[in-house]
Amino acid sequence: MQQNNINVDSAQQKNADDEIDILELVGILLAKWPILVVFVALGAVSGFIVSNYIRPAFSSDALLQVDQNGSSAGLAMGDMGALLDVASPADAEIQLIQSRRVLSVVVDKEHLSYGATPVALLPRLLHKEGRVDVGYLRLPKVYDPDAKWFLVAAEDPNQADSSYQILDPMEKVILKGRVGDTYHVPVAGDTFSIRILNMLASPAEKFQLSESDPRQALDALRAQLSVAEQGKKTGIIQMQINHRYADRAAQILNSIAETYVRQNVEARSEEATKTLEFLEKQLPGVKAKLDSSEQILSSYRQEEGSIDLNGEARGALEKRMTLEKSLLELQQKYEETTRLFKEDHPTVLSLKKQQNQLRREMAKLSEETKDLPTKQQEILRLQGDVDVNNAIYTNMLNNIQQLRVVQAGEVGNARVVDRARIEIKPVKPRKKVILLGFIAGGFILGAGLIFVLRLLSSRGIRSSRDVERDTGVSVFAKVPETALMKKLKKFSLVEEDSEDLACEALRTLRTSIEFSMMDSKVLLVTGLSQSAGKSFISKNLSALFAMNGKKVLLIDTDFRASNMSPRGRKRGLSDYLLGKVTLDEAIEHLNGSKIDLIGAGSYSSSPSEMISSKAFEKLVNEMKSNYDLVLIDSAPVLAVADALIASRYADFVLLVIRYGRDSMEALHEGLSQFEKANVAHKAMVFNRCVYEGGHGYGYGYGNGYGYGYGYGSKYGYGKNKKKKKS
Repeated sequence: MQQNNINVDSAQQKNADDEIDILELVGILLAKWPILVVFVALGAVSGFIVSNYIRPAFSSDALLQVDQNGSSAGLAMGDMGALLDVASPADAEIQLIQSRRVLSVVVDKEHLSYGATPVALLPRLLHKEGRVDVGYLRLPKVYDPDAKWFLVAAEDPNQADSSYQILDPMEKVILKGRVGDTYHVPVAGDTFSIRILNMLASPAEKFQLSESDPRQALDALRAQLSVAEQGKKTGIIQMQINHRYADRAAQILNSIAETYVRQNVEARSEEATKTLEFLEKQLPGVKAKLDSSEQILSSYRQEEGSIDLNGEARGALEKRMTLEKSLLELQQKYEETTRLFKEDHPTVLSLKKQQNQLRREMAKLSEETKDLPTKQQEILRLQGDVDVNNAIYTNMLNNIQQLRVVQAGEVGNARVVDRARIEIKPVKPRKKVILLGFIAGGFILGAGLIFVLRLLSSRGIRSSRDVERDTGVSVFAKVPETALMKKLKKFSLVEEDSEDLACEALRTLRTSIEFSMMDSKVLLVTGLSQSAGKSFISKNLSALFAMNGKKVLLIDTDFRASNMSPRGRKRGLSDYLLGKVTLDEAIEHLNGSKIDLIGAGSYSSSPSEMISSKAFEKLVNEMKSNYDLVLIDSAPVLAVADALIASRYADFVLLVIRYGRDSMEALHEGLSQFEKANVAHKAMVFNRCVYEGGHGYGYGYGNGYGYGYGYGSKYGYGKNKKKKKS
């Protein structure tokens, strides 16, 4: 049971951590919402421009039906039609539609190798571009292939749709023409040729002419064309194409359908044509053979007179005629089949076998008629020849007539079900999708930038819990960054606006210090590094303690970069320690505040020696008896040794950490310095925190207060050193 409870608690803790992570991410984005707004706005503007820059495209489709079982004409022709009808599955027909044989004809017919593109940007964004349909174009080859030729509509509004000028690559007018006429103009030893079929343009609108290789135009058409079977084994093929102009899309698609159907009919009637040619060549010989056999029979009867055939002879004659007719049909089938298949094909072998069987039956019949009288045998033979030749001739005439019907009817196995129509609405661009896509992209880029900036400063401290756990030192308060911090006019923020959010955190800090110091009087405030804001904390703590009825003395020991004293006042701590002024002359009584201030003074050389001097120690001890609180503002602990020296006179040390800037490594280094100085009572305060929704004070930069020094590298000595604001 205990193990189960542990597992449940672990799962709940994991879910809580996941939820905190999500809230933290949201808070990070909300904290930097101006960046998101800028990127989303840029995405919206870019999406609007792109969606309007893309030229509209119209889609058109057409339906074809392919008969995969054979044409009706082939079925009507019986066995001959079965030989001529070759089924074509839909997949094969789709490949034929996309073949060069079909599309090359369409490229030439629809003039797809030529183009005229508007070049003005504003009409393109407003979708008010003109249109020029080029029927023929030949650009001189003497110029560079990348040379640009232009067509410019007439400036007269009444002639803008009918007259134009042609500009060569040097922007020189070489031709003034009219729509519908063909022109051939000599240019640099070559010829420029053009014919404009249609033009709809604004006055003086400019178009760039282009002539592409027919092979490139064919490849482009094939890329635009979509062909697919509707359903499974339905034989219904849908063709679809997109084009800038709706009427051109329908026109090109109908041209493809018509070309394919025509070529399909031609392919389907090709076998019939070949068979017809063969039969027509054989027909005169069969007719001559029939005439010869009739003449021989007639002559024999004249010589021998009328001869009556008995029942046996007549039966043999009829049987012979039947066998001869069947053999003839098999021979015709054999000849047609050998044109389609090889000699070892099962169909060819079957026809040979049937022919041999008929020949054996005919040989057997001849043996049976040997017992008939000689005259009856002869008349039987002659009459059989006439009947067989007549049947052959009649059958050939019938086949020829049927094949001519196939040719005349142009019967194929494909037909157009739905012709392409001119659509009203374009299918591209999908403006809403593009706009939303760019807005989403802008949001993603903005969020990515925010997280990249966070990663770049990932060493900055954000969590007070982590700091307390790792160092064992308490964090008394987290002072948030507010807008008023950046434009203070008074000495402290609490005097400027006591209701500011940061003031509440400062009051919490004051209360914590009061409980920690009890009867102690000397408080040292220092920063971990530059821009921590230790002077800001010192000023506001002084003001808050003074407002609480305590007599406060603020001593500025940051000789190198002080901004405590009002402008123009140079007397201060350094002057007093060097004996230049008296203590009363060094102390400033701030107007409107119950705070006494001893500024850094005019001397910045040897600050460590001045702080470690007996005079400074004596000053601190004397002030402890005259004031309720002596607050020493010192230089950053990692920059110089001033704070460590001054900590010897302090009862409590407050370390200011710049939120999101100072690293954990720097914090450990600073605390180790205080441990070496045997500082027992100390605490920390986070300054300039940025609130993140759902996750307390989170990551943020802020502009902060510049100090003008780094880790000792920017500290200098000399009286004339320019001071920077803290």
